[in-house]
Amino acid sequence: SDLIRITSVALLFLVIGFIIFVMAAAGSDYEAAKALVGSPVAAILLLLFVLIGCHHMHMGVQTICEDYIHTEGLKVLALLGNALFSIVICAACVFAVLKVSFGG
Repeated sequence: SDLIRITSVALLFLVIGFIIFVMAAAGSDYEAAKALVGSPVAAILLLLFVLIGCHHMHMGVQTICEDYIHTEGLKVLALLGNALFSIVICAACVFAVLKVSFGG
């Protein structure tokens, strides 16, 4: 779908930014890495990476479930599991970024 293509392009740039971020944090102590995540630009880019990445993951797994699971009950369970897993992973990552960003 078009949304998967759009998130793919967005993730291409966000992954490059994430790699730069990791390289900048590499070798830093905890306080320096925490300060880096505390930067508004870095925190926003990390959140965009997490949110768009989780949404892209959800759409990709949903497509796989719809295309390859032919038993209706199993397909519903797989789609529900995909939704729950995507939400939990996304929420945990957003919580972690916000907690470190706001000094927690």
